[in-house]
Amino acid sequence: MQKYLHLIPNNLSIDFIGKFKYFMIFSIVTLIVIVGALWTHGLNYGIDFTGGTVMRVKFTQGQSAEKVRKIMEELGEADASVVGLGDTHQEFMITSRVVKNEKEHSGVQTINARFLAKVGASEVLIQSVDTVGPKVGAELKTAALRSLFYSVILITIYIWLRFDIRFAPGATIAMVHDIVMATGFYMLTGREFTITAIAALLTIAGYSVNDTIVVYDRVREMLKQSGSNMPLATTINKAINLTLSRTVLTSLVTFISVVPIIFLCKGEIQSFAIAMCFGIFVGTYSTVYIASPFTVYVEKFLEARSGKTRANGRQLPKTAPV
Repeated sequence: MQKYLHLIPNNLSIDFIGKFKYFMIFSIVTLIVIVGALWTHGLNYGIDFTGGTVMRVKFTQGQSAEKVRKIMEELGEADASVVGLGDTHQEFMITSRVVKNEKEHSGVQTINARFLAKVGASEVLIQSVDTVGPKVGAELKTAALRSLFYSVILITIYIWLRFDIRFAPGATIAMVHDIVMATGFYMLTGREFTITAIAALLTIAGYSVNDTIVVYDRVREMLKQSGSNMPLATTINKAINLTLSRTVLTSLVTFISVVPIIFLCKGEIQSFAIAMCFGIFVGTYSTVYIASPFTVYVEKFLEARSGKTRANGRQLPKTAPV
């Protein structure tokens, strides 16, 4: 039975480390572009962070999302988002970024009344109306970003306690790489960046670290077995090849479990699933071409520093007695 679980043979000898420079350059350029775009354009924040109104409506007869969107445009809400719910084409979720002064408590009632007056109370039932004020949205955005920052710090502390100085920097950089890449995905696709997006980023970070730990554990086992005689680059390359089947199988199973959500759900849950599919790919990529090669660089840096220390006389080699 186990032979069927090995999608990739264990005797592969793909030179991942030898080709990492091309992927490293690609990642660096991509990260620079993403950071620059975030600085100049920013994200498409949802009403959780900007403030606005969400209405859930149900028509007595089937309607198209385009027709409902046209109604909102006629009401002066051209930027409103309309998402159909269910297969009856009667229920819709309407999101409008109506930024009102906090003293205008009638803002939500005004939208409600205007929509009813436009469509007719006999034609539509407004099931719920939720609003987030601009000040509350700004505070919520600050709290959400702060929680993301603290979570990354805690994960980083765990990584540094779990591994030594050779391995921890690579895992940390790979995790930050994946978070920035996933943020860039939200910016590139124009999907709303909400609290659900923060949850997606944290999930991707956890997935990235877990994938990296699998390879690192195999590397440490091989180093113990070989008595550290094998070069670290060769050891890491073999470890990646040996764990490649497990990595692909885990990613495939996770991918299969997430894909149905993309087709069966709408709104933020769908965005979460799409971001997770992207994060699965990026997490696997960063483990192979970011975390692992960076470990080799750290090893070379430590060796060079150790050699320089001995050359300066701060660490003298022990001599045998004459």
